[in-house]
This record gives sequence, structure tokens and C-alpha cells, in this order.
Amino acid sequence: MEDNIKQLFEIKPNQIPKSLPLFPLDNVLLLPFGKLPLNIFEERYINMAFDSLKKDRMIGVIQPKNNNNELFMMGCIGKITSFIETPDYRIVLNLEGVCRFVLQERDLTQKGYYQATINSSDYLEDLNSMEPQIDRTSLIHKYENFFKMKKLEIDKNILSDTSNLQLLSTLAMLAPFNKIDKQAILESPNLMSRVSTINSILDLNTFQVVSNNQSNKLN
Repeated sequence: MEDNIKQLFEIKPNQIPKSLPLFPLDNVLLLPFGKLPLNIFEERYINMAFDSLKKDRMIGVIQPKNNNNELFMMGCIGKITSFIETPDYRIVLNLEGVCRFVLQERDLTQKGYYQATINSSDYLEDLNSMEPQIDRTSLIHKYENFFKMKKLEIDKNILSDTSNLQLLSTLAMLAPFNKIDKQAILESPNLMSRVSTINSILDLNTFQVVSNNQSNKLN
């Protein structure tokens, strides 16, 4: 019975849209199985949210490359799992990452947001919820050091109460990486290469922080 109910919530490959509303978000990373809260207040994106709720509840989250309206080619589909309308006419919604996509084209709608044609055929493995085998202790230790150097704290519940799959997505999404690093994580071909990319980025960022601190002391 429980498995039957679970299947009602799982997204199948044939349910992945070929067209969806596009939500460009600067320096924001959404990964499969990651959870992203959003506060929507612009009229065009309120329209986008309502239109998505009328259909399949899916939105494409993608990073702008620069200030010239240029976007990266890869983003992640997010499914609206909950939403609240506030008294001051905002929408607070939660997205859960579904799978990655490649942007093929986009058209400006009359409501002011972009509707995109996408291709997710190479990334349907993102729908797989099997637990990856990772060195959880080592990864958490690296993140804790990195957050400490940035004078930030990690919610201890994330470290203890999440699966390996959710841990990978959640910490990468929360970490104060720059947009290039976030895009590199998103574009890693598979889960294990994503782990490798995250480790490399953590090592490099930690090295840079330590080097800068030592340089400042010398000066």
C-alpha cells in the first residue's frame, strides 16, 4: 500500500516536460532531490507560478551568465511541492529538484516570463533515488571547515537526518560557492562525478581562504 502511494508522487521519464516556464535565478543552484524555498513578488513570476500550478507544477531554474540576459545552457527542473499566498500579495513556494535539462530556446510570453523548450533526455538518470556510496564523514568535515572559514553555520539536522543523496544536494545548494562553481556542480555528468567536483571545489576554496588569511597576516 505504501509503495503504491509513493509511486503517485514519483515522476516518471514520460512526465518530464519538453516545454516549461523558465525562472532565471542568479547564483542559485537547484539539484535533483534538493529543496529550494522561493519568495515570489514580481508580477511576471507570480503569473509564472500560477500558470505552472494549473499544469504540471514544473518550473525550470537556470542561472544567468551575466547582466546581458544571457543564460547558462543547463538548468534543473523544479516541481512545486507546496505554496502559500501571503496577505501582501506574494507567493512563497517550495521547489523540489527533479532532473537537469539543456535549454534549447526560449520565448517571451505576454505575461512577461519566458517559456522554454528544453531537452532532458540525457539526464533521466537524475530521477533515480538510489543512495550513492560516499565518504559521508569526510565530506561533512570539509563542508564544516569551509562554512567555519566563511563564518557560517550548518544546520546540524541536515548533517544527521538526511540521506546521502539529499546531503549531496542540500549542502551544495546551501554552500556560498560562486556561480561558476555552482554551475560546474550542476553540469557534472553523474552523481559520482558530482561528488568529485564538490570535493575539488571545497579543497580549492579552502586553500584560497587559508592563503588569503596568511597573506593578510603578512601585510
